Parts: sequence; structure tokens; C-alpha cells
Amino acid sequence: METGLLEHNALSTAIEKLHDATAFYTAEPVVDQLLDMLSWPAGDSRLVDTSCGDGAFLDAALRRLLKAEPHISGSRIAHLVQGWEIHYFAAAEARARMARILVEHGHPTSEATEVAEAMVTHGDFLVQGPRVPTWDCVAGNPPFLRYAHLPEILRTEYERTLPDYSQGDMLHSFIDRCTLTLRPQGEIALVTSDRWLFAQCAAELRAVVGQRMGLHHLERLDCSSAFYRPKNRRAGQPPRIHPVAVVLREADQCDTALTRAPIYPEADDASYEGYRTLAEVANVRLAPWLGKHGLFVVDQATADAAGIDPSLLVPAVDTDNMKGGVLSAPTKFAIRTFRGIEPPPEVMRHLDANMHLLAKTKVRATQRWLPPEPFEKLNLSQPCLLIPRIAASLRPVRVPAGILPLDHGISIVTAGDSTLDQLEEALMRPESEAWVRARAPRLENGYFSLTTTLLRALPLKL
Repeated sequence: METGLLEHNALSTAIEKLHDATAFYTAEPVVDQLLDMLSWPAGDSRLVDTSCGDGAFLDAALRRLLKAEPHISGSRIAHLVQGWEIHYFAAAEARARMARILVEHGHPTSEATEVAEAMVTHGDFLVQGPRVPTWDCVAGNPPFLRYAHLPEILRTEYERTLPDYSQGDMLHSFIDRCTLTLRPQGEIALVTSDRWLFAQCAAELRAVVGQRMGLHHLERLDCSSAFYRPKNRRAGQPPRIHPVAVVLREADQCDTALTRAPIYPEADDASYEGYRTLAEVANVRLAPWLGKHGLFVVDQATADAAGIDPSLLVPAVDTDNMKGGVLSAPTKFAIRTFRGIEPPPEVMRHLDANMHLLAKTKVRATQRWLPPEPFEKLNLSQPCLLIPRIAASLRPVRVPAGILPLDHGISIVTAGDSTLDQLEEALMRPESEAWVRARAPRLENGYFSLTTTLLRALPLKL
């Protein structure tokens, strides 16, 4: 009994934390927009919101059903409109909301309460929901939360019961489970984060769901107006995601297939036909990470105090040197070391005295003089273009030959018949910026995340 009580308390605490992290409810205009895209209500077609929160989608769905069937019985209502909610207080709010609507439409209070209880199930849909085709339409705003941030008791249960491909994020799990519970010719209309559509970690999810479903509609939403917070919580910022409205239907009814390939909500590939990719004309690589400055990266004073030979020092720059599209003069130096060759004693004394700056997992058991990402083979004889991985624009800065970019900035070195001037001009074109903005994961305050994989695929007008 005591163990059961402790487990219950731990689960309740975990659910409260989950609710606190994910309870961003959907604003009425977005709810109506998504429900308008469903073929519902229609005869005996059944609708469910698998994470109904305080009942925003159920509210609009119930009102539509009552308008379509003014004299509908309570039992039929509970059969055609259903919701699931893991959080007790939110489920109670949803039930009270349904009961109020039913009373407004002439149902006795006791009957309205009973019907509302039957409509909204208090439970964890991911592990307790049906695993056979049950509903014709799924509508809602499933939670977005990476498994790494889930309370342990919930994460353990989900990892035990749900398929691996759906475990990157709670959103992935809900999309997979919603698809499994959909009847033939069913439809799904959801508010989701955009990343499941293009992230590599969701590729298998897209492929599995795409065996049956296709993408019927995709539209970006304004994060600042698409959500609201439950009333029992303090006001806060919008969730740190970039939402889209997604409608999935049977694959043979859709123009856009769901596959492992990424889908970008605003991408227009047709405008770039015939362009050469950046990978065809340049080498695109990540600048090496040498660890915290003070170990393999030093300033002039540190190098002088240690007596390090200037021939072993390579001028280095990072994002701190990039301001307003201009590269400032380097004030840091990378210590050049080589595999199989122990450096001079003064270098070893400096490294040994400062090795604590490097995480223990990064310290090499042998050849400890090598940095986490050695750069000894990098050819620095050519100038390059440098772009930060976290950027507000695609604008590159030019790095002169002989200077080493650091800390995973993206460097671009010409490798074909195009000059660096031509590459820089092409990168600065509006169409290049537009291509990247349509595909790069969005971050806060207008920034986006760049990768070498993305930039290698960038089509350039040369």
C-alpha cells in the first residue's frame, strides 16, 4: 500500500510538471480553422482530441454537432465527441465546459454532467488509449516536449511501451498513436511544432505515418496569437516552438507524401531549378572546436608567459570577431600540435597546467596534446567565408588565409570555377536568404540554426 501511494504521488508530481511545461492551449480562431478542414460532423463520424486540455477543441466541436443535430441525445453526443486528458484539473475544466454548453442547449444539469463525464476521459492517451481504429477524426494540439525533458517516471513508461521511432518528442508519440486509432478514410487536424516535418530524428516517424497518411494541408501559425495559457497559471511567454497547422488524410488523397525526406512549410523548390548547389562549387565544413579558451586557444600574453614558439601559434577567430558583417583582427591563437609528435616541453607544461579546463571525457588517454578536434590537416592557405551556425542572416564574413575559424562556425572555401567573390555575392542574394529561411530551423528573436548539410544543398545563382 505504501509503495503504491508513493508511486501515485510520484506520478501525480510528474503529471503536474508535464502540464506546467506543455499547457499552451489553442486560441479559438485556430481551433475553428482546423475544424473547418475536417469532414465533420457527418453522420456517425466520431471525433477525438487526444490531449484536450481545458476543452477548446471539444467546445467548438460540440457546438458544431449541436447545430447540425439540435435534438441529438446525450448518449450519441458522448459517442461522437470525445477527449482524453492526463491532467486531472484540466480534465475537470473540460468536463465543466462541456456541461455548460449542454445546459445552454436545454439539457438538464444532471444529464449534462453525466454526458460531459462520458465525453472526457481522465487518463494518459499514450499508454491507456485504444490501439485499434476507433475514431474518424482527430483534432487537437498535442504537447511538444522532448523525451529528455520528461519526468523520469513518464519517460520510463513511454520508452517501455511506445515504438522507438516515436520517442524523440511527445509530439512524435501523439502523431503515431493518433494514426493508429484512426478508422479508414480518417482525418487528422493538429497544431504541431514544425520540426517533426524536417528534423532527421523524425525521419522514421514520417516514413511510418506516411505508409498510410499524406499531407493535405500545411500552414504556418503566429506563435504569439495561436496559444493561450490556462487561467490557473501565471502569464508567460509563448512556447518556444514554431507552430504549424497540419491536416493529414489518406495518402491517395494528398499531393504531398510523407516520407523520410524533410518537408519545409514555406519551401519553393521550383524557383531554384537549374541552380548549382554550394557543395558543387565549394568545400563547406565545420570549424574545429578546441575546448574552452585558455587551453588549446590562448591570447598573446598567455603564449608569451608560457614561452610557446610563435611558429606553433595559429591566429584564430570565432563569432566574437564577427560584428555587423565585419571581421575584427584576431586576438586569439590556436596551439598547433601533431599526431604522433609530442610538442616541446613548454607546450606540454602549459597544456598539463590547464587540462582541467577540458571536460574529463574529452581528455585523451594517449597523445593528450591533441585537442578535441585536431586541425593539423586543415589547409589554411586560402581565404574562406565564415557564417555562424546561429545567425540572423546568411551574410558571411571573409577570413584571410592563414587564420583558423573556431567553435563550429561554418567555413566555405572555393573548390571549383567560382571565385570567393562570386560565392560571397551569390550567398548575399535575396533568393539565397529566402531559401535558407524557408528550411533552417527557427530559433528565438529572428535567428535560425544552420548546418553544413543544409548549406551544401543551397542552390546558388552564379
